[in-house]
Amino acid sequence: ALLEDTGYMARGAFLMDRIMHKLGLHGKSFIPMVIGFGCSVPAIMSTRILEDRKMRLATILVLPLMSCGARLPIYALIIPAFFSPQHHGLVMWSIYVIGIVLAGLASVLLRKTLLKGDNATFLMELPPYRLPTIKGLLIHMWERSWLYLKKAGTVILAISILLWAATTFPRVSEDELSGLTDDAAQMAQLRHSLAGRLGSGLEPAIKPLGFDYRIGTALVGALAAKEVFVAQMGIVFSIGEAHEASTPLREKLAANYTPLQGFCIMLFCLISAPCVATIAVSRRETNSWRFALAQFIGLTLLAYVITLLVYQFASLML
Repeated sequence: ALLEDTGYMARGAFLMDRIMHKLGLHGKSFIPMVIGFGCSVPAIMSTRILEDRKMRLATILVLPLMSCGARLPIYALIIPAFFSPQHHGLVMWSIYVIGIVLAGLASVLLRKTLLKGDNATFLMELPPYRLPTIKGLLIHMWERSWLYLKKAGTVILAISILLWAATTFPRVSEDELSGLTDDAAQMAQLRHSLAGRLGSGLEPAIKPLGFDYRIGTALVGALAAKEVFVAQMGIVFSIGEAHEASTPLREKLAANYTPLQGFCIMLFCLISAPCVATIAVSRRETNSWRFALAQFIGLTLLAYVITLLVYQFASLML
């Protein structure tokens, strides 16, 4: 709201237009991509400023490659667990750059194949610089926040309930849980649940990536929201309530996995299908399940292939 009301947002789009055109996008695509570093859902909704449908679709499809705030807890957990303090900034920077580069390459590919078309000319009346008022900023923020809650909130709530049920049911019998500690019982319940069974079933497919059933189970839970990955890893390692700064969880990760596996976890979480709320909003904004499912499947396959290549190649080199 501050950037828009001062008049700088329009100038930012204008300054980025030449670079964005080389990627097959529009200068205005820069605005949703910046928002995407916060959350993909409002970023996708903000693509309405793009008049050209093909450019808008291309922008929506690549937006999840921006490292949203929900992925930050994963990075904050993994990086200190596997990398020395002097390398923390470099590893974090590399993850963000990988996402930006992949988004650029994907947009070029989409605009030259499935969404082929001429680039629209950038025409925009630049507003004068002005000092925004507190009242104007608050109204602007409220309108956008209410639109987000109305459009995405109900979808997020419904999907969160479904994924909660998947990690909770079917229940383990009381006899099987007798004698176990609270953390061990929580882990047993998760492994017995639908999400745990799915994670275990995925193990043969994700083993070439350096992942096991514990990571698979956490990735299934992270479909609700990426940051859920951290809490799920806490459960499967019997840590209980865990967060990105949890020292016991970091120690467990460092004892069971290598730095290469840790980097591959971050890489996969960066590229793979975003949370289901993002997919639902993509469907609503494109008015097509085809594009939403293409985004979900395409990003997951891309994450699998890139993570597989990185892990296998690095394993041979190390």
